Parts: sequence; C-alpha cells; structure tokens
Amino acid sequence: EAEDKQRKLNDLTERAEAGLTYLGCTVVEDKLQENVENTIHNLEKAGIQVWMITGDKMETAESIGYSCKMFTKGNMDVFVIGEQYINKEQGTVKEDGIMRDLEKQCSVARDRKKGMLITGTLVEHLVNSERTRDLFIRYAKQCSGVVCCRTTANQKAVVVKAMKDACPGEITLSIGDGGNDVPMITEAHVGIGIYGKEGMQAAQAADYAIGEFQCLWNLLMIHGRLAYLRIAELILYFFYKNVVFTLPQIYFGFFCGFSGQTFYDDWYISFYNLFFTSIPLLFKGMFEHDLHHIADRKLPLNSLYPYLYQTGQSNLIFNLKNIAVWFGYGVFHSCIAFFLPYAFLRLQVANESGDDIDMWFFSITSFSSVIVIVTLKLYTTERLFNWISLFGFLVCSFGLYILVQWASHLSSFFVSYNTIGTVYKSPQYYLSVLLCSLLAFVIDHFIQIWSFHISQNTSDFCRLWCSNYNPNNKLVNKHCLMKVQIIDSMQRGVTNAFPIPIADQAVINSISQIA
Repeated sequence: EAEDKQRKLNDLTERAEAGLTYLGCTVVEDKLQENVENTIHNLEKAGIQVWMITGDKMETAESIGYSCKMFTKGNMDVFVIGEQYINKEQGTVKEDGIMRDLEKQCSVARDRKKGMLITGTLVEHLVNSERTRDLFIRYAKQCSGVVCCRTTANQKAVVVKAMKDACPGEITLSIGDGGNDVPMITEAHVGIGIYGKEGMQAAQAADYAIGEFQCLWNLLMIHGRLAYLRIAELILYFFYKNVVFTLPQIYFGFFCGFSGQTFYDDWYISFYNLFFTSIPLLFKGMFEHDLHHIADRKLPLNSLYPYLYQTGQSNLIFNLKNIAVWFGYGVFHSCIAFFLPYAFLRLQVANESGDDIDMWFFSITSFSSVIVIVTLKLYTTERLFNWISLFGFLVCSFGLYILVQWASHLSSFFVSYNTIGTVYKSPQYYLSVLLCSLLAFVIDHFIQIWSFHISQNTSDFCRLWCSNYNPNNKLVNKHCLMKVQIIDSMQRGVTNAFPIPIADQAVINSISQIA
C-alpha cells in the first residue's frame, strides 16, 4: 500500500507541475561549513559512529563523504548499495543479491576499514524487512562511516528508529539544519538543530540548538563529558553523605534500646540536606573540571579530548564498583563519626566546672564530625580548586552550620536548647572533631594516592601531563612524558587484572607526539 501511495503521489506531482511558466527562483547555497572534517574525525576517535543521511543524489553524497573524510581512499572498502539491486521492470528489491553481498562484506577481514553508501529507498526496505534487517544492521555496525542518499524526511526517521531498536543500550544523536530533518531530530534520543539559512524549524524542534556544525565538538567533547562527570559524582556523593549521616542514628539505637529517641536534633536533620551539604555540592556540580578547557587553551589538548570522551562511554565513574566503594567510605566514616566521639567522651567531663557530657553534647559532637568529614571528602575529590568552591565549603557549609548551632542555643524550638555554650567551652569537643576529621582525611588521602598510581583512567594521564607542560621547554615536556610512562609501566607491573584501556594507550601516544 505504501509503494502504491508513493507511486500515485509521484504521478500527481508530474501532472501538477506540467506546463508551468517560471517567474523566478531562489537558490540556497549548500556547502560544507568550516571544520566539518575535523569534527567528524574527532567524533570517530571518540568511538562515535557517524552516519550521514542526505537527500542529495548518490554521486554528490559520495563526494561529500570523501570530502568529510567519512570515506578514505586506499585503506577503506566502500560497499555501494544502489540501483543495481532494484529490479526496475517489476519494481522490487533484489534481496537475495543484497544478502549475498552483505554476507561477503561481513566476512572480509577487519584489517581494512569499511564504509557503506546506500539509497534511502533501499535502506528503508532493508530495515523494515525481517529477512534482511539483522544482517544489514550487523554490517552497518562494522562500518567506520555510512552515507544514505536520496532520503526523504520520513526515511531519515526510519533509519534512526531502526538503529535505536537494534542497539537498545546505545544513545542516538541526530543533527540537522532544515525542516526535512525534523522527523529525524525528534526520533533520536538527543536532537540538535543548527541555525541556518534553511530556517528555524530544526532548531525549534531540537533539544539543543547550535550555530554551526563545528560547535558539536564543544557540545560533546567538553560540555557533554563534563556533564557526565559532574552528575555521576554528584549522585555518588549524595548517597555517600546520607550513609554517613544516617548510620550513626542506627548505631545509637543499640544504646537506647531502640526506644525511638532521636540522636540528632530535628532541625539539624532537616538542615543537613537542605543547606549544610547541598550548597557545596551545588558549587561542585556547576564548576567541576578535570581539565579546564579555557585555562588550558595554551596546551595542545584538542587531540586528547576525544579519548577523554570515552570515560562516559565506558561508564568509568558511575558503575557498581564505584557505588560499592563510596558506600564503603560512608560506612567507615559513619563509624568514625559515632564511635570515636563515644569512646573519647564517655568518661569525661565537659569543662573545669564539672559540667556533665550529656546525650546532646555527644550528639552535637558527632554531628559536627559528620559535617566536617563529608565536606572534606567533597573538597578532596574536587579537581578544580577556586575561590567559588572555597566560598561554598567555608561559608555555605561551616558558616551556616555554626549559625544554626547558635540559633539552637538561643531558641527553645531546638531540643538541644542551651547546649552550645557548654559545648564550645569544652576542649573535648574540638579534639573529638579534629581526631575524627584527621583520621578520615588521612586514610582517604592515602587511598586516593595509592589508587592514582595503580588504577588511573584517561583523564588522570592528561592531568598529570598538563600539570607539568611547558610550551617553551621541550626537556620539561619529555620529563613529564617519562612520568606518565613510568606510571603506565607501574600500573602494568602491579597487576594484570586492570589492563590499561586502548584509549589510555592512545593518549600516551598522542602526548608522545606533542612532547
């Protein structure tokens, strides 16, 4: 029915457009924007498979494919699926021939790159046919570049939907600048529209709008990668800080016979996630950088960013291993924040006047230790230190907490009313908080240094190199490269259970060329 409908539409178009007198015409210059070739090359280095879906005829599409370096001569075999696979007399597709040639292409050794050039009519037929769909998708995944030509707006959306359904664990991104790209943009997981001479429809229908195709590099390699880094660590830290905060209240239940007595003041419990720990985390989520792309512009980092992008693709931060590690930190720090003050204060008096250390004295000491420990933990995981982060830690965390403490001392709304005066006069309070913080910080810092040397990721290699890079001193660059390679060899020598990923080795090779 669809083919019959399309045939009738074509016939109607031919009759309607006959015998017309042209009064004038407008032309839109259609040419490649700047840095399209570099952008596509970096996307491929980042492990992103690039498809070009265009309405141009096959010869034009093939020429664009070569000019964009999606196709390369000499080291790539381009498989063309065109009119030779259509029976013009019967108007059918030669599925047997396509399947035979696809099987042959799939069995070719992978020492050479593969590419595919296909028309929109054929790609729509292949992805809709149960007989050919799996084989076509399997070969398409092996290709370094795929170009679909002579495609309509609906066919573009069909191609995107087919890849979404065939690869449920992958994320699809569509980018276009015209109204005929809107179905494709809305079908993909992420749609990007380009403000162009063909109108605003694509930009208005997209999730993100950019000015030129080359802006996609910044959007993915910098902002997209940092968004993953920030959100992943924000979620991990959020669970961690609540484990540290919640478990002492469970421990206290064993000492009060699970009577329902709260360990912390109700207002402290309310303000913990509302102010004390959320505002510093907000600053980290907004300003965190592992490599600052503005401050480090003097460094030749552009060739390294595509490899850094694979941190998110491989899910190196937000995974079950790191969730377990952060949960372990939370349990350990909660034990420090509860049992160390308990052991230190249980046989003491508050001051020289002989004031007793009651439950609320112990509660405030434990809660203060929790605030300091989780804030220090956040600060030690910070990669970019600046005055904004310092303001968030000192003023918005410690400052607000001290303000609430004095409010609890003066207001009877707090169950710990009139306690802070005794607490602040007691040296045991300061010593307990200091011991808890130092113990947690020293052990954490040791673990971080140890893990940095045996389980580095791609970002760590780049940060180590950038911290010592000197554009005017080749000797310093060579020395820094040796440091990177020494840590590389140390990691390989310590254990074979954590091999260096291919991306990390590529980073080391790129640094070698720059240095």
